[in-house]
Formats: sequence, C-alpha cells, structure tokens
Amino acid sequence: MIAKLLLAVILSAPALLCAQGTGTIRYYISNDLGMALEEIGWYRREEFPHILVVRTEGTREIRSLLYEGEELQRWERDPAEERVYRGSELQQRRKYDKEGRVIEEQLYSGGSLSQRTLYYYNRDLLERTETFDADGLLLYRDYYRLSPDGRLRRVTREQEDRQEDQRLALGDGARGVEEERYGNNKEQRINRYDQEGRFVEREYWYEGQLLERERVQYRGEGELRLSSRLEEFSPERTTSSSYDEEGRLVLIEVSEGGEEIERTVHQRDERGRIVETTKRGPRGIENWRFEYGSEEEPVREEYRLRGALERITLYSTEEQLRVEELYREGRLFMRVHYRSEQKVMEEFISNGEVVRVREFQ
Repeated sequence: MIAKLLLAVILSAPALLCAQGTGTIRYYISNDLGMALEEIGWYRREEFPHILVVRTEGTREIRSLLYEGEELQRWERDPAEERVYRGSELQQRRKYDKEGRVIEEQLYSGGSLSQRTLYYYNRDLLERTETFDADGLLLYRDYYRLSPDGRLRRVTREQEDRQEDQRLALGDGARGVEEERYGNNKEQRINRYDQEGRFVEREYWYEGQLLERERVQYRGEGELRLSSRLEEFSPERTTSSSYDEEGRLVLIEVSEGGEEIERTVHQRDERGRIVETTKRGPRGIENWRFEYGSEEEPVREEYRLRGALERITLYSTEEQLRVEELYREGRLFMRVHYRSEQKVMEEFISNGEVVRVREFQ
C-alpha cells in the first residue's frame, strides 16, 4: 500500500526532463530500479552496468533501462498516459488527468490485463483507490488519510464487503516521518527513524508479544553503518554485525542464551571486495576464498570445511556458465556444469579421469 501511494505521488509530478526541450537524448548512471542517478556523456555509457537513456520529443518521453547494453525495461509517456514494457511485452499502463495525477493503473500478465486500479481524489489529495480483477470484479478498496500538506497518516483496506483490520499509521517527527506502524489485530511491525531520516529501530510484535527487535548505529552523521544488532526473543538469539569505515560488513556474531554459537569474518581487498570469509559455527571452521577477474566478477571460489577442500567453483560470465568441482578426502570425484543456474551435465571422476557422464535437458 505504501508503494501504491508513493507511486501515485511520484507520477503526479511532471515527467522527467519533459520541459528541457524537444528531440533530446540524455544518459544517466542508473540502478535496477531505473533511477536517474547522475547524468553522463554518451561516450561513457559503456562504463557502467546500468544506464538510463532518456529521449524526449516534444511532450513525449521514452526512458530505456539498459544492463550491459541490453534493454531491461522501457517507459513511454506523454501527458495522458504511460506504458511500461519489459522487452516487447506490456506490463503496466497508467492514465493521467489534466493535472498530471494518476487516475487509473492497469497491470498485465502475458500481454493480457490482470488487474485494474482506479484513483479518486478529494481536491488535490488522494482519498481512495478501487482495485478490480481482469473480469471487473471488485477486489478491495484502500482508503487514505492524509494531512493537509499531503503526508500519509493511515491506510485502511476494505475487502469482500468487510472492513479488514489491516492498517498503516505514520508519526511525524521534526524533519519527517519518525515512526511507522502497520499490521492487524494479531501482528504489528514498527519502524523508527532518527532526526536525519535514517532507519534506527525495527520491532515485530505478535499477539501482544515482542518477538524481534533490530537496532542500527551509524558512523557520524552520514548513512554509513557502524553496527547493527538483531534480537530474537523466542527463542533467545542475538545477531550482531559490524561494519568498516566504508560501511561494508566485516563481522557477524551470533549468540544464543548469552553464548556465542557462530562467528563470521569477511576479509576485503583494497577495492572492498570480499576475498576470504571464515565462519566458526556448529559445523566447525568453514572457509571461502574468492578470486576476481578484470570485470570485477568472481571467477573462482574455494570452499573448505575443517581444513579439507570440499568444493571449487569456476565462474564464466559468457553464457552464465558455472562449474562446481566436488572433492572427497582431497580428491576430485565429481564435476557439475550449470548454465543460467540450470544443471546441464554431471561428470563422475575416478583417478583423475571421467568415467561416466550424465546430461540434463
């Protein structure tokens, strides 16, 4: 429900770059969400895995999210509507009124309409939404309570002719949302934020009993984490995490009943990549070592259990290939081939030679 409201608010704003002229193409460093993070020159588009290409032609705009040069998703928008595609398949369609507010959202699956949501406003504030299935049957209504300046206070859902107890409430602090609560009669989740808007605490309650609490500390006034602590009260279990000066995870300690049961240490190189991980736990000492190629992707991984070599994994970005070599008492006895996470072949090995092959279609 939060996502739906935020989507409505975001989409009610003018389209990105629409007013910057006609017939332009701009390039941005992006992420897997398609955000325009930093504008770059066209000649740098090969330097980053995710690139957002924004084309404007008058009031029409097309945003294409590329990954390694291949289009993942595309948004086509004019003042009246927006269409979202993955490849050639339509996934989403939104319609807008003259004020630029979203008034209808359609979701598609396999090219066919699967769900439709209508948005209703009271003056300029979102009042409720109604969601229907592909056959026009009403699934539920969501009622939004907003403050005069448009901040979300509470969301209540009505479904199948009865009002459900599922609710969301936000508490304002000096600089924004200080606390958010959501849940129903049985369970409730509470997130709390500091004056800088950073997440600092999370609680999970079930039938009036606190089951989990997570707290986060930051390094200075920025977003870099210093440490975090997750407490699980049933059973009693605590997970403490520590981060380096760059906010990267380096240590995880797990205890039960006050006694440490697991400790994991990450060692990183000068680029921040994990090159070795050592875990002391119920299985004994486990160790992983990683090697990287020129493209910053791992190319080799070694796994040892209690000092004995158990597995070597070889990675290849070409065709998403992966080969796992399995060892017993230090000797290679099996080799398993994967393509795009699907097992394609097993090789059984004796005395260094392949004695049997099993292929998968």
